[in-house]
Parts: sequence; C-alpha cells; structure tokens
Amino acid sequence: MDAHLLAEEKLAILQAADPRRRWHSLDDRRVCVLCGRAITGRQIDITRDSLGSYSLHCPTPGCPSLPNDWFYLGNAYSNPKHPEQHSSEANFFG
Repeated sequence: MDAHLLAEEKLAILQAADPRRRWHSLDDRRVCVLCGRAITGRQIDITRDSLGSYSLHCPTPGCPSLPNDWFYLGNAYSNPKHPEQHSSEANFFG
C-alpha cells in the first residue's frame, strides 16, 4: 500500500501510530529490537484494513515487530537538526 501514499501522508501516519517516539521526517532512523535491522520511515510497511485503520510493520520479511519494538538508533538527542530536544537522562559527568 505504501506506493499509493504521498510522503506527507506516510509521515503523518508514522507520527500518529508511534506516540512513544517522534518522527520528524521519513529519513529518521530506528532499530528494530526483534530483528536488529536499522530502518527508516521510508522503509516501514504500512497497510490499511477495511475499516480504514493503519498498521505499521518492520520491512524485514518474517519480522513480527510493531512500532513499540523500534527504538532510536544511537543517541536520539545528538541530532543537530533538532536542538529543541533535550535528554531526560541525568548527566553524572558535568
């Protein structure tokens, strides 16, 4: 179904379906903890059921993961494109 979605539509679906992590663009990267693959928003498979609900799936064949299984790759707060983000982790070194 992805082939029929505009980039803006796909990004909006990712943002709505993954409330735990922010998606700023389709080039944002995540790592799937079930298969270990690094993925971008562009690679995520999106399907729509007969009631109009969207489902997101890892693009790795046979991987059953969903958005809750995808985590930021590396340090999510080190991206200079998004300086408004701040880590909630304590800094013990200064």
